[in-house]
Amino acid sequence: MAILKIVPEEDYKVLMEYLSEPSVVLLPESVLAKFSPDVQRKFRRMEQEGQVDYDFGGDPEVYLDVIRNDWGYAYKTLAAAKEDNSEDLS
Repeated sequence: MAILKIVPEEDYKVLMEYLSEPSVVLLPESVLAKFSPDVQRKFRRMEQEGQVDYDFGGDPEVYLDVIRNDWGYAYKTLAAAKEDNSEDLS
């Protein structure tokens, strides 16, 4: 199961600054600050280099899909889903 969120355009623009690539690892500054100075420097260097060798280790902390067009998997799957007779919210 997933939750569908319709995002206001201004919020979407901010999100896409961080999620424009197909594989992204986010590290909040508040979490980074809890790490040792050596680890902080290492992560900052990795960020500057751009890409890291990381395979998500099986299951990521959060799954995210973004519907950007009408030919992607999420669009096709959700658009084809049967109606559940819920009240129309449009």
